[in-house]
Amino acid sequence: MKKLFTLFACASLAFTLSAQDSSQPAGSWYLGSGDATSMLNIFSSGVDMHATVGYAVADDIVLTAKSTFGGEFDALDLSVGAAYFMGDYYVGLGVHDPINDLDLSINAGRYIDFKDVLYLTPQLNIDALLGDPNVSFTIGFGARF
Repeated sequence: MKKLFTLFACASLAFTLSAQDSSQPAGSWYLGSGDATSMLNIFSSGVDMHATVGYAVADDIVLTAKSTFGGEFDALDLSVGAAYFMGDYYVGLGVHDPINDLDLSINAGRYIDFKDVLYLTPQLNIDALLGDPNVSFTIGFGARF
């Protein structure tokens, strides 16, 4: 776990040193919905939706709130987080389900905009830091206003 944290810290520092200018201006709103890698299951097993709302409180600092729901609505899984952007790259920290089952996650990825307001965010996630860490890759998509 120490090696993983050291690797993440070094990558964050490298991205920070290469930052040029603000790519996410203060006052921007972000609306996201889902993981593009799970869209292949839309007709077979259903898709979990990850409704995300974000707001850039300062240049290159975005606060997010996410709710996950899928086929059955058993419980609402809420998460809050923050991301720091260095050009088109970002690192983030998330707090998952602080009411029922508190857990932390970190992620790093790239912001790719296309078609005016639409964007993709391929990212590497390390979830469940307070338990057994789980590494995953997701591709988020949404719109920035």
